[in-house]
Amino acid sequence: MAAHTLGTGQDGTLVCLACDQSRDAGRYLCRTCWWTLPAAARASLSRRDRNALARLRQLVDQLRADTPLNRIEITP
Repeated sequence: MAAHTLGTGQDGTLVCLACDQSRDAGRYLCRTCWWTLPAAARASLSRRDRNALARLRQLVDQLRADTPLNRIEITP
């Protein structure tokens, strides 16, 4: 995972947490990386509730552990 802090590049642009490409506001990953995640992980990360931050932490932890995107698991 890149050395930047939670998806912001040095120039303030939004970057993907997985690959450092640009990403859309309100998203954790670029479109390519997002669609590489398993459907269950995408569904869990798309939920906006009181557990959303915990699920984001799971994603970040797995990215830091170099887990392949297609093997990332996020609790619902």
